Amino acid sequence: MEIISLQEANCKLCHHCVRVCPTKAISFANGKPEIIEEECILCGACYVICPHDAKQVNTDMAKVLAWSNSGIKLVASLAPSYVSMQGDFPLLKETFKQHGFFDVQETARGAASVSTRYLELMHDGTERTMISTCCPAIVTLVETRYPDLVNLLAPVVSPMIAHGIQLKQQYPDAKVVFVSPCAAKIKEAADPIHKGIVDAVISMQDIETWFNGSEKPHFDFSDRFEGEIARLYPTGGGIIETMAPKLDGINAIHIEGVERAGEVLESIRNGYLKGSFIEMNACIGSCLKGPLLHQHKQREFASIQNIRRSNPSIELPQANAALYRIERIAKPLATHTYAETQIREVLKSLGKMDKEKELNCGACGYPTCREKAIAVLDKKADPHLCLPFALEKAESMSNAVIEHTPNGVLVVDSELNIIEINPSGMDLLNCRDFPVKGFPVSALLPNEQLIELLHDSSKVHYIQAEYEHYHRTFQHAIVPMKDENCSVIILMDLTDEKLQQVRLKEYRKQTLSVTQEVLDEQMRTVQEIASLLGETTAKSKIALTRLKKSVEDE
Repeated sequence: MEIISLQEANCKLCHHCVRVCPTKAISFANGKPEIIEEECILCGACYVICPHDAKQVNTDMAKVLAWSNSGIKLVASLAPSYVSMQGDFPLLKETFKQHGFFDVQETARGAASVSTRYLELMHDGTERTMISTCCPAIVTLVETRYPDLVNLLAPVVSPMIAHGIQLKQQYPDAKVVFVSPCAAKIKEAADPIHKGIVDAVISMQDIETWFNGSEKPHFDFSDRFEGEIARLYPTGGGIIETMAPKLDGINAIHIEGVERAGEVLESIRNGYLKGSFIEMNACIGSCLKGPLLHQHKQREFASIQNIRRSNPSIELPQANAALYRIERIAKPLATHTYAETQIREVLKSLGKMDKEKELNCGACGYPTCREKAIAVLDKKADPHLCLPFALEKAESMSNAVIEHTPNGVLVVDSELNIIEINPSGMDLLNCRDFPVKGFPVSALLPNEQLIELLHDSSKVHYIQAEYEHYHRTFQHAIVPMKDENCSVIILMDLTDEKLQQVRLKEYRKQTLSVTQEVLDEQMRTVQEIASLLGETTAKSKIALTRLKKSVEDE
């Protein structure tokens, strides 16, 4: 099952998820964000950050509803961060039972046994460095990215698994359902090494929907149990506080956030940190800031206050070492090594011809241009996506057009003073040899209609005007730019066209004149021919008349 999936219809390709992913387990090579499951530690950062609800956490809610409807015996383990949702445990317990659950207990019962085991391991006479294993995202981080440090992970199960073991002992015929603030718990419960312990994981959002929402938290910690101090687990440093009275000088620190965890792990790897118990959580704010509780983030601090005011007993229970023991194994990720020439080739394709071009802005989701280039080689990143390069290229093309267009381009401010002029504009207006920026536009283009239209920003205007002192005729396009509070004047030189029109008109005039002369000459010729024909005809008629009369006289 894909634990965090993409709702593709909602995705706006904003790259928020790529930027916040601490392990860069999101690929954008196919034009959409795709989680690489084997690299994902399920910290949930991409789910929380998405402003378009394009990420969905897939829990076992459908399975639990089916069990509930079929009458299967269900028991719930409620993670201690439930206080951010509804701090009244007796009320929550009753509500769960109304929805088909046989019993509900706090996961803090299992956490108390985990703290007991941590103390026993830290006091076994060996000065050791040990990392808590309550956070499955941190466990995965160490197993995959720091496999050489996997032996520092405490060989103890998480509170969820510890409590699942307890519930299975108490109710062997029941299905154990863990109610989680964390997506990584879904994967942990499904791990074959924990098979048969926790049968399903649902989120606190799931039960709010199922139970028709939640009211403003009312805190009731009247349900007392041995080790109830483990209710501190979801607070920053809470694990250490459960052990504090018995740490007896053992160094203990707590770390929150995947990036900070990575820094500490590097410090350990390089020998700078030794002999300490390290409480490590993927979420800044620990489990009260779990990704499946992000809608209740404003309740975090009130929850911390109320947990601390509950005055829990500091006694921890006895714990069966064998029952809660687990062996962690390294699961190193397959990595590729690339030649420097390959990396440089990708950098060049992104416009990074030299170090100065490597801005390391992080807009693409990777902290450095070099890491982006490696991601491209890993086929995880879009090779064309580099915001500064795209902007630089667009600006360069835009500048090239302005610089090389034969049209003059002037930009004037709201006071009609020139703030920009391109080379063609300088040539057309004969002002290459003196600065004109700051000049009123009327000094170069003295045209009343132009000035009048520059004051009208309602639409684009076009006018044609002749400037005798330039011996030029311009077509003007006046483009208002309201947002920038300026206007652009584009000058198209029509001088040659006008001259061509004059020449054409003169040519037509000459042609008409010649044609008229030819016609006149033809008319004269016709008239002369007609005159000659008239005389000839008259003579012929006289001759014929005489011939006729002669014939008649005979």
